[in-house]
Amino acid sequence: SSWNSLVDLALHEATVREMADALLAHGLDRLGYRYVNVDCGWSHVNRTSDGQIQADPLRFPTGMAALGRYLHQRGLLFGLYTARGKRECC
Repeated sequence: SSWNSLVDLALHEATVREMADALLAHGLDRLGYRYVNVDCGWSHVNRTSDGQIQADPLRFPTGMAALGRYLHQRGLLFGLYTARGKRECC
């Protein structure tokens, strides 16, 4: 996975958007590459007061719903890793 190059988990919304735009600019979507999957490293360490996972506001300032809309508006599909427990695996 190309995300593995982000060893320090410096995953940011801008990076995901740039990779999605590059995927389209190079015509990879026409070859069947339509999924943009975000693995661990996107969520905040703490959940909301009602136990919901939330995006790290420093790394994903507009939130995951906005990122999903951005990708969907470009005809891409959005996958998002989450964990059932209280913490991610990374």
